[in-house]
Amino acid sequence: MVGVQVSENGVTSNHLLAPSGVLVNPVLEHESVAHKAKGSLLSFAQGDPVRQFATITFIRGGLIAIAITLVGGILAALYSVPALAPRFQSVGLDLRQLRPIHTAFASAWIFLGGVAVVHRWLQDHGGVATRGDRWRLRVQVSSWSAAGLGILLSLGLGVGSGREYIGFHPVFSVLILIGWLCYLWNFFRISGPDFFQRPVYITMWGVGMFLFLFTFIEQHLYLIPSFFANPVQDLQVQWKATGTLVGSFNLFVYGSIIYIGERMSRDLSYGHSKVAYMLFGVGLLNSFTNFAHHTYHLPQNHLVKWISFVVSMAEITVLCRAIYDLWRLASATKHGEFCATRDSFAASKYWTIFILFSAILISIPPVNAIIHGTYAVTGHAMGATIGIDSMILFGAIIWILGEHVSAREGDSASECLNTVGMHRIVFGLNLSVAALVVWLHVSGAVTGVTRAILAPGETYVPPAWLAESNGILFAGTGSVAVVFFAALLWGLCPTAFRYWWVSEERA
Repeated sequence: MVGVQVSENGVTSNHLLAPSGVLVNPVLEHESVAHKAKGSLLSFAQGDPVRQFATITFIRGGLIAIAITLVGGILAALYSVPALAPRFQSVGLDLRQLRPIHTAFASAWIFLGGVAVVHRWLQDHGGVATRGDRWRLRVQVSSWSAAGLGILLSLGLGVGSGREYIGFHPVFSVLILIGWLCYLWNFFRISGPDFFQRPVYITMWGVGMFLFLFTFIEQHLYLIPSFFANPVQDLQVQWKATGTLVGSFNLFVYGSIIYIGERMSRDLSYGHSKVAYMLFGVGLLNSFTNFAHHTYHLPQNHLVKWISFVVSMAEITVLCRAIYDLWRLASATKHGEFCATRDSFAASKYWTIFILFSAILISIPPVNAIIHGTYAVTGHAMGATIGIDSMILFGAIIWILGEHVSAREGDSASECLNTVGMHRIVFGLNLSVAALVVWLHVSGAVTGVTRAILAPGETYVPPAWLAESNGILFAGTGSVAVVFFAALLWGLCPTAFRYWWVSEERA
């Protein structure tokens, strides 16, 4: 199998990898040991076939999840058009099914994208997968696949929990937890030794795994009758757990951009930098406080609200600095194969600035009281999820797929992911999503202000022009964004699914 070896000075050369069990070239073997000893980075082809397969498998799962997210999202947007809503209802579809599908698989996309990057790191440092690694990986993939299929079918039939982010039946949560425990075991088996001496992205991923495990269980406390019987307590626990869950996948995304940024720049020092540790510190702290943005209307100490506000601002400011630094490192490289990844990372930088401005306004308690429950909050969430998280993960996935196809077909094979057309797709996607997000902010602000003027003395009736244009503009901008998303998936899926076993040696 033809692969690409990256030496310590960044120069690439082709080499022939020997099949498993055959004595490899002593020079190559020595270089591989040197890489591991110095904590350097191996090429994709040098990774164990099982770990290669795992990386690409989770990329495929993420792409499938985002495709389902798009279908659920565009149907929900079309449902908001008054003339179309009755037609959806006539076939048994409404927002009680479409929204949980959209949010559940959007979360799955973020997690699966992060999991793929983590498995790419395991290729560097995991060595040959043990029998236990293989079985745990099989259980992880099987249980998550069964959960995804079950969630999609059951929500489509109207069977769900009605909860935020976990709107599916709790029986599927058991499958998710089983897979997560297998994933956690495989990760810490490799990263556990010298865990705190490793780069900060390892700490981010490890802490993010435990945060997910804890908060995912916490989200199911509503199954205990005493919790569910107390509405205020139920809302507090639900939003506290949900906020921390979002914090856990943010840690996966933050770790991913640092890891891929290091690989692109060949500079391994950033993972130990002060800015990286500041990002981890405020990100972790924010995971425990950002729930307060959604519970301002509930009885709680005002100090909690202001702590949440200050910490949120610190996190997104440090993230902006980190993305700027990493984008600068990536831009300094002379290798053209990173063009699409640079475009995606650059887009996340500008989105971070916009979301910072939006977050400042939403986090101010008086303003929050006006816009809470409106489309402005939806726009903020979509901007953060697509503009920051998805752009970072798309950049990482494009880089990994380019590395993968180059290992099979030669260095020039990755050029199919770094064309002018791909640049236009990334640009068009960001522009269309920006139009959608801006309209949602405008719509939410108008709704909030007019509602505040009329309340509590009169029943709220939205302005006629807003009611007439809301659904149409929501569906219109959303449809354009879906077209560019589809074009991006059309460009990535052929590469992701081109070789089922990933390497010539079956995993």
